Amino acid sequence: MRPWSRPSKRNWERNCAKVDAAEEIPSKRFYTIGEVSRLTGVRPHVLRYWEDQGKIIRPVRKSSRHRLYRAADIQLIFEIKRLRDEEKLTVAAMRRQLKGRDPGRLPEPLPLRPPEPEGVALLRAIRQELLALRDMLD
Repeated sequence: MRPWSRPSKRNWERNCAKVDAAEEIPSKRFYTIGEVSRLTGVRPHVLRYWEDQGKIIRPVRKSSRHRLYRAADIQLIFEIKRLRDEEKLTVAAMRRQLKGRDPGRLPEPLPLRPPEPEGVALLRAIRQELLALRDMLD
């Protein structure tokens, strides 16, 4: 492969990390488009399309016009990818779905249901045992 040529799709997919949205993203302040592409498995041209045409993601731009993505942008990309792959939404539908969200906020967690009585009884028993152990150590 020539140094100035682009990698083939097969090589790109091989170099992409198999990262899930639930996995931890390396802690950095900003990520380049290449790093985001490898982390999320979304090609760079798709990220640019979502930015330019879809107006969905808005990475920070350096004075050199390079795109810099924050961790919140990466979480948003995972959400967009989920909407595209699982719910089969178009870019316009994704924009409408994500319109009411704060740009830096993660997706809302599912509501918790009340605990079952057996679970509450088990938790109380565990708490009593832990308190007894604490008293023994004091």
